[in-house]
Amino acid sequence: MTANGRLAEVTAMDFSFIQMSDPQFGMFARLSSLDEDRIAELHRSHGWNIIPTAKTAGFAQETALYQKAIEAANRLNPAFVVISGDMVEDQNDPNQLAELRRITAKLHPHIPVHWVPGNWDVGITPTPHTLEQYRDNFGADYYSFQYGGSSFIVLNSCVGYDDSQAPGEWERQVDFLRASLVEAHDNHSAHIVIFLHHPLYSYDPGEDDSWAVIPLNKRSVLLDLFETHRVSAVFSGHWHKCHFLNHKDIQMVTTGPVGYPLGDDPSGFRIIKISQNRIEHQYYGLDQIPGPEELALPGSY
Repeated sequence: MTANGRLAEVTAMDFSFIQMSDPQFGMFARLSSLDEDRIAELHRSHGWNIIPTAKTAGFAQETALYQKAIEAANRLNPAFVVISGDMVEDQNDPNQLAELRRITAKLHPHIPVHWVPGNWDVGITPTPHTLEQYRDNFGADYYSFQYGGSSFIVLNSCVGYDDSQAPGEWERQVDFLRASLVEAHDNHSAHIVIFLHHPLYSYDPGEDDSWAVIPLNKRSVLLDLFETHRVSAVFSGHWHKCHFLNHKDIQMVTTGPVGYPLGDDPSGFRIIKISQNRIEHQYYGLDQIPGPEELALPGSY
């Protein structure tokens, strides 16, 4: 921790940031309507752990969780916060968007927020309309930025998942990615870090396509570029639970949700520490986050 109380900036090459994922305002209400047969089916097909509850409406639970996450981020004072998709359940619901914005605005103004599009933000099959809507609400759906000697690239994995109704979007994004990776090397970046919503794969880079991952034809393109340009880490969300893989020295990190958990990990977020020669990170439940004075980041999750 530095003299100004900031967790992030110890040296130019030593800082921390927070990755949040899937606050998804409205998800608790949607899942509360499921009967036991449907819950059992989703557990078999997707591995989701859904708790049967009485029917609810609104997003009070998401509000409480996201507010707790933002308050914790303010205490930790990171270099920046990344929110890796599925901000709301319904991108057409102004109340969900307004609540997301209201709570996000409580983050200290010197802490930037970097948004990453998820399937609930642009649709499972994005269209020019949903992409324009997202860009109006959150800004660019793919972009890059630099901090502390490292390069960070945000991708729209939803276009990678299904670009059938958004002609040209995937090709433009891949061109952007190639150029950004070259630029990162030209800038002598200590690390190149990728943020996207969908994990690339579960266990095998050649595995079949599924709802959970980027399809093989697009996945292969990304993996080839990541390997060629020596990407350090890829951080994703989407699953509402944590997962970790090492792919040819690239850390593949899936982070659990701020919102509704679907696995064994509680609602929470990940703290990532970037140093000259390594990236360390740990996922914390929202009721388990230490204060900045006691925070000691272990190795990879």
